[in-house]
Amino acid sequence: MKTKSCLGLIGLLPLTFAPQLFAQLSSTALEDIGFTALEERLGVDTPTGDGVSVSQIEGLVDSTYYRPDTTAFSGKTFTFPSGGSTTASWHATTVGQYLYGTSSLAPDIENITSYSATNWLQTGFLRTTQTNQLPAVETNDIQNHSWVGTTGDTATDQEILRRLDYAIQRDDFVAVIGLNNGSSTSVPSLLAGSYNGITVGLSNGEHSRGGSTVEGTLTRPDIVVPTSATSWATATVSSAAAVLIETARDSGYTNGDNSEVIKAVLLAGASRSETEFTTTWSHTSTEPLDAVYGAGELNIDQSQQILSGAESDASTTVVLPSTGWDLGTTGTTVSYYYFNLAEDSQLSGVLTWNRIITATDTQAGPSVSYTLTSELANLDLKLYTAAGLLTGTEVAISVSTDSNVELIYEMLASGDYVWQITSDTSNIDYGFAWQAISIPEPSITGLLAVSVIFFRRKRR
Repeated sequence: MKTKSCLGLIGLLPLTFAPQLFAQLSSTALEDIGFTALEERLGVDTPTGDGVSVSQIEGLVDSTYYRPDTTAFSGKTFTFPSGGSTTASWHATTVGQYLYGTSSLAPDIENITSYSATNWLQTGFLRTTQTNQLPAVETNDIQNHSWVGTTGDTATDQEILRRLDYAIQRDDFVAVIGLNNGSSTSVPSLLAGSYNGITVGLSNGEHSRGGSTVEGTLTRPDIVVPTSATSWATATVSSAAAVLIETARDSGYTNGDNSEVIKAVLLAGASRSETEFTTTWSHTSTEPLDAVYGAGELNIDQSQQILSGAESDASTTVVLPSTGWDLGTTGTTVSYYYFNLAEDSQLSGVLTWNRIITATDTQAGPSVSYTLTSELANLDLKLYTAAGLLTGTEVAISVSTDSNVELIYEMLASGDYVWQITSDTSNIDYGFAWQAISIPEPSITGLLAVSVIFFRRKRR
């Protein structure tokens, strides 16, 4: 099937270099994204993606080729539900190296389902052209989308995004989505407008800008990676998600591999040091993500440390660890997370939840025709001082009204604090992750919060 189909033009993330030159993460990049520190900390116990399965969705090369070269990946099992030409795609092969191959953070991923993007959109998975069917069930843990595109029709693009978010909500998998390459390019309609996925850009800012406006207004990206192209950055975040999923399962954390938890943990663990970026990372109480760098640069060591502790449920009677995570559910009252900072610390907290897509059969009689409607609850994240289990004064808030991510990032003096989560809707599941990192001398004792970016010294 040609890439240009009845759904419109589906393209690769544009690349302007010889692919074979960029098939390996450099030692500097591995250090920057925390993988070197992860291996130094865990040694032989470093997770490798063992037992995690992925779907790799690819645009067509020369309107024909989409498959990775299976001969380049020993010990892997590939499934090709899209059929088509068996000629290997250099783009898919290179993405595979970053996703499950020699340049992956999770090289022990064994089971890969490989789709062409056109087939995945149509009969292969989303079934966008079949209103009498809902998306197929995703049995893999992660979907990697290193492609961009549009149908040219806003209503059809919205339908695609709703079907993807519906599948994520129903099947609980992590969807990682690439932006276009180049800072002068527009944010692609597909699939960057997904609320429930994770969108990825580049640490140098050379990715599409301006946010997604296909359905609502969303800051893009969610997270960035120091690779040479967004295709490879997307695959690297997918492999980082595989590291976290294995961590949760090996630790016996039932909720730790939940897609909302994984997203929150990745974003909470991200680095925001000035040395990571060409311009300063910043955000506001109503715009929780930086307009260029999102939550910051992937740091798998910090994210893995967040997830490696047991789940910490909201409580009004227990003081929780200063670093933790939770899969919670909104109710009619505030959710409280009391904790203590033993030292002056850099504190990060991320709250995320899914857009709810409801599928309704609108066809009278025996025929079926599904209409998908969208609802986005409004959750807020707030941070207060505390005295034991008593709430004190407000320190920081994240109260965006048009996204499903809230982020607080502050430098704090030692003492008691409490996170508060509120919602305008009950029974909404959310992923919440927070991390406190001790600040080296000089101390900031006496300060409650400093509204500047803390410059983290990079690991050597």
